[in-house]
Amino acid sequence: MSNRLTVKNINRIIQEEKKKLEKEGLISSETTDDAWAGGKNLVHKIDYVKKLEIKERKLRKKAEVYKRLRLKLENSISRSS
Repeated sequence: MSNRLTVKNINRIIQEEKKKLEKEGLISSETTDDAWAGGKNLVHKIDYVKKLEIKERKLRKKAEVYKRLRLKLENSISRSS
């Protein structure tokens, strides 16, 4: 066997790795119809952008509080100097 990476060799390597992962139970070889079309098989339809925006909003509020506190501290230090 040559050391060249051909399409045939790459496909063989992929199939071997896939079999190893299936034996270990890390992946499933079962396919779901309509998986790429976004059909009924989507169990959890989550709008991640909205979910993350909630966290981002909270973090922005905290950042604003820290910014105001830092400015107050800087002002008080500059007055006392």
